[in-house]
This record gives sequence, C-alpha cells and structure tokens, in this order.
Amino acid sequence: MFSKKIIPLLFSVFYIQVACAQVPGQGIIENRYDQLIEAPQVADQWENWRREISDWKDSVLHRMAYRGEIYRKPEYQWASKAYSTLFLMANDKNLYDPYGNFAIKKYLEKYEEGYGGVDVVILWPTYPQLGFDERDQYFFYRNLPGGVKALKALCEELHAMGKKLMIAYNPWDHTARLAGRNDVDELLSLLKEIGADGFFLDTISNFESLFQVLKTSSPGAVFQSEIPIVPEALDQVHQSWLEMAWTRNHALEFNEVPTLVRNRWLEPRHMIYRLSRHSHEQSTLIQNAWINGCGIVIWENVFGTVNELNPRDRSLLDAMLPAQRRYSRFFTEGRWTPLVPVWLNRVYASQWELEGKKLWTLINRQEQWAKGTVLADDFIPGMKYYDLITGKEVKTKTAGGKTFLIIELRPKAISGILSIPENERTADFSNFLQSQASKDKNSDFSTAYSIPGHHLKPVPNTVKYLKNKLPQGMVEIPVSRDPVILEFQFRQRECGFYPLVGIEDFSYSRAINQILSAPVKGMLNSYAMDETTVTNAQFKRFLEDSGYKPAHPENFLKHWKGNKIPEGLEAHPVVWVSLDDARAYARWARKRLPTEAEWQWAAQNGARETTYPWGNEFDSTVCNHGQVGGLSPVKQYEKGRTQSGLYDMSGNVWQWTESERTDGYNNYCILRGGAGYVNRNSHWYADQGAQKTKFGAKYLLTYPGLDRCATVGFRCVVDL
Repeated sequence: MFSKKIIPLLFSVFYIQVACAQVPGQGIIENRYDQLIEAPQVADQWENWRREISDWKDSVLHRMAYRGEIYRKPEYQWASKAYSTLFLMANDKNLYDPYGNFAIKKYLEKYEEGYGGVDVVILWPTYPQLGFDERDQYFFYRNLPGGVKALKALCEELHAMGKKLMIAYNPWDHTARLAGRNDVDELLSLLKEIGADGFFLDTISNFESLFQVLKTSSPGAVFQSEIPIVPEALDQVHQSWLEMAWTRNHALEFNEVPTLVRNRWLEPRHMIYRLSRHSHEQSTLIQNAWINGCGIVIWENVFGTVNELNPRDRSLLDAMLPAQRRYSRFFTEGRWTPLVPVWLNRVYASQWELEGKKLWTLINRQEQWAKGTVLADDFIPGMKYYDLITGKEVKTKTAGGKTFLIIELRPKAISGILSIPENERTADFSNFLQSQASKDKNSDFSTAYSIPGHHLKPVPNTVKYLKNKLPQGMVEIPVSRDPVILEFQFRQRECGFYPLVGIEDFSYSRAINQILSAPVKGMLNSYAMDETTVTNAQFKRFLEDSGYKPAHPENFLKHWKGNKIPEGLEAHPVVWVSLDDARAYARWARKRLPTEAEWQWAAQNGARETTYPWGNEFDSTVCNHGQVGGLSPVKQYEKGRTQSGLYDMSGNVWQWTESERTDGYNNYCILRGGAGYVNRNSHWYADQGAQKTKFGAKYLLTYPGLDRCATVGFRCVVDL
C-alpha cells in the first residue's frame, strides 16, 4: 500500500515470523545493487559497465545455485507473459450492472480499447474498509455480491477472455488469526473455491509456507508481490511490483540515462510491474519499463482516490503492451544488451536478439521531436525494419555494409524497431502493424489531467414539525439565524476524503495519517434530533409495522437470532443496517438522516464548539470507547450527553449521515461519532474508538451486504 509499510518495525512479531517467512539463505548475497542499477551518464563507459554487470549477474546466480524452476514449468509460464495488471477496487461502481451483478466484460472495455489491454486482474475488497469492525479480509471476499459463487463465475468469465484473476492477502490483518484461524488454510480455500490464479502479496514480498503448499496442491498459482523481492526469492515469487520512489535511491528514476532494473536483469522471466500510483504524468516511468522489458500496473481508483491516466500515458500503453505481448520471447529468452549506442540526442535503447532477429526498444527523453539516423545494423539482404509502436516500416539507407535506420520520435515517445526478413512478413504480422498504425494515428499526446468532482446526493425533503409537537424521544437543537462555520476533521488516508476549501489532498502524495481540518460554511435550518441512536427494539417495531424487506438481505441484522433480538439487547443500538436500511426506517418514522453539518452542530453543542459532546477533555468514564468489549445500551452514559441531552455522540457506534457522494468510481458516505470497537494491531485499519465531535470517516459503499457493519448505526432528525 504505502511506502511506510516496507519498514519492518511496523509489523508485528507474528507477521515477521509467519507472513514474512524468509527464503532459505536469504541475505547471503552481497547487496551490491539495489532494485535499480545506475548506468554511467557517459556513453563511452557503457561497454565496461555492461561487462561489469554481466560478471556480477553470473556471480550472483552461481552463488545462489539458481535454477529458475518456476519459470520452466509449463503451468507457470503465463506469468512471464502477463504485461499488465489491473488493480480493481471491488467497490468500484462501474464493476456492477444495475442489479448489482458483476459486469467485468463491460468494465474492461475501457482498458482493452484505450490502455493496451489487461492480462491480470487483482480484485481488492478489503482496505480501507478493514477495521471498522471485526470482519476479516476473508469475510470481505466471501460477502461480495453473489458470494463465492459469483466470484467463481467472475473468474471463469475472465479466463474465457484470456485473463487471470488474483486475490489479495493482507498480512497486517490479524483478525482471523486472533480468532484461531490459519491464513494458509483460508487463502488456499478461497483460491480453490473461486478458481483464482494466484495471490497478490500486499506489503510483503514472499509467503514461504503458502508457496510450499501451492507447489503441490495448486500448481500454476503464482505470487505477485507488492514489495520488490531479494534475488534469493526469484525462484519462488513469479511477479513483483517496482513502484517509483520505493527504491533506496529513488532519484535514479529520473536520471537522463535510464537505469537497469536489477531483478529483470538477473531473471528476465520474472515479471516486474512498474507503477507510480499517485503521479498525474507517468511517461518517464513507462519509458523505464519499456527499455527494461517490464510490465505496468494500471491503477486509476487508488483505494478510493481517483487518479486517471492522462492521454499521453494511455496512448503509450495502448501501443506498448500489445508489442510486449506479441514479442514476449525477445524479453524473456533473448540476449539483452542494455544501452546500445544510438546517434540521436537524448534517445536511448536496449537491444534484444533472438533467433537471428533483433528488437530495439527506444525512448526519447526530451519534450521535443527526435529525428534522424538513430543506429546502424549489419547489412543483410532482404532484411526489413518495422516500428512496432507506430506500425510503420522504418526508413533505411545502406552504405559500407551497414543499414542505417532513420526514425522520427515524438516528445517523450517510445519506439520498438524489429528486424525481420522480408519473406517472413505474414498476413498476421501485417494485421498487427495495421492495428498499431491505427492506434498511432488516433493517439493523443496531451498531458492534461483532471481530478473528478465529488457530487453530493440531494437531501430528501421531509414533513416539518411544530416545536411543541415533536415525535417522542427527540429534542430541539438550537441553531443560529446566521450562517455558521464548522471545522471538519478527518485522518488523511489513502482513500482521501472529499474536496474541502484550503485542504491539500495528500492522497496524491506520500503523507498519510495526518489529522487535517477545514472550515465548512453553511446555513442551518431549525431541526430536532433523536436523543439516542435507533435501538433494536425501535427497529423491530419498524419492521413489524412496515413489512420492510431489503432488496439485498445479505447480513441484514446479522446479530439477531432468527429475526429476533437477542435477549438483553433491546436497548442496544441497531447495527448491521445499510445506509438504505436506515433511510427506510427514517421514511417510516417521517424523519430523515442528519447531514454532516447538523450532526456536528448538535454534537459540539452549537457555537460552544466543544471537542467532545460533554466538554473539551476526553473522559473515559462517560462514553463507550472500547473498554466494555462490545456495544452498550443507548442511555448508559448520561454524563456523556450533550447540553441538549443527546446520548452517544462519541463512541458506542458510528452513525450514518446523509452525506452520500460519488466521484464517478466510488460511492461513499461519511460516518460520525466513532465506535466502541478498537483493534490496534495495525495502523492500516480504519478509524476506531470514540471520536471528537469534528471528526468524520470516509466509508466506501460497495453493496448493502458488505456495507452493513457491526459498529454502524444511526439516529434521525426532523425539520421544524
């Protein structure tokens, strides 16, 4: 997830011993080079440098007694040819049809037609939702729409399209292990039930015990690691990420002369995916991938923060990925010569040789055209040269036993020149060139980008009540006749929040976990609020009177037994209700849910702006902040009430607000108040415990069965 995860001290002892089990002998290789090998900035030194890194490679592989077995076995070979991974958030609204069913084929149309296509899909339903209650990562997979049966159908549909599906493992989620369950068993069961093709290892680079089981029980299942791996793990981890700025010296990424990717150099069959999840412009990263034969992670919905690729980056991928797939053998089996001499200013190239043919991957570092003779090849009668990116034949001239290649490269463009005998130009090859030429003609090299707006769902109108005829259990909240300014607070997480005046969205940077504040100005109309959150008993009366049945009943009132309230919980807050369930209750009661502003104004005692409902200092005796090991009756903490008499405006349960928004990818709602549930085993969990009156948490909405939560309830308001 984020760069702090690679710091070992963040992980628990259990995580280090089990999830990060080391490869035998790991660490014995001298760490002469980090993930990126810097090349000399002077071309005259490249030949000596190539000899040096070749000798080093031979030495490393010899000392490891490296065999590369996982790349030779037929069942694993697809992993070396899968050049693009799509990171797909399971809450992405575009993944579903109007009835809540997976619509993966339609979802992928965008990426197939304009991004170069997708080889692997990582389906991610967990973070940043993990931690609001004790649901674990396996619950989130098994409770997606349609359950495991639908996931299996999704996987089969992807297979029919020639694609692979991976499920993610979050080793920092301790919930299942604390309940006595084994991660290896849980993951293996999921893999087999779904028919998935492997595991994405979040925050770790290897899972030795799981790998050993997979070798015998599920051959063909692969590991894709988020963290760059050590050389010793190359024979266990099939694919890995190398994110820009995650290396020891990330400034090397922006060197004029491109760096060499260490693990790709050691084992060309190991697929490395390059990415820069928060960058609005990624041409340098794409060039570095192209010249090293690396793949790409396509990731536009980053844990709930949207960062769409700009037109130039999309155009580069749309041309590059099909060429990589078609000529994968050059990159995995060919003789690779990095940094062969070229004659155009600020243009660099790798050369790949296979079965008498050559392929050059070229990049133009400058924001201007590069035109002219780029390199020379030995003259061979009948040899032709084609640019695999533009689909055009390369202009040549012959002199002195050499063929000189003449090209034109757009600013920050890439080129792939293939040498091929004229008699080997098949109809299939011609069709490929025609397709690439069509893409080149329609390419857009604009670098303009935009961050999507966040649209608030309108608040419904309700019946207005007279102040002296309020529904039972409601209290009037005094409001100002003038506009008010409220200070909203949230913890900067990778899911972001929503645009607020004066707040820089650090979701596009590396700064997380800060508490950010912003003023929000608005007008409050007269209203009254429930003095407590809605109880199980109140919700039961609603069900009996209205006959309400949710369209998606999964996990509805999960804590009830046989549609009955467990004995003794009548006065506890109702939970395991979705936002729409809460709205249905409010409509029945001729009420509505409070807006964020209404909720906060009431919680902070209006213009007094208290930090907590009871005052400005935290008092552990007046709220349920996790000390009771569960929920508490709604009127248990009288001393924690607001001045108006509202209970549990901090702690016990989070509360839905009428704050549903969409950014085109994510639907979400803002929760208020905090809860009594606390799990401090990982800082990647969602916000927990009792919260200050100004604090809000972004809650991603997937579908009701997954949105319902053991620690989220609600209260209502009415207009006066």
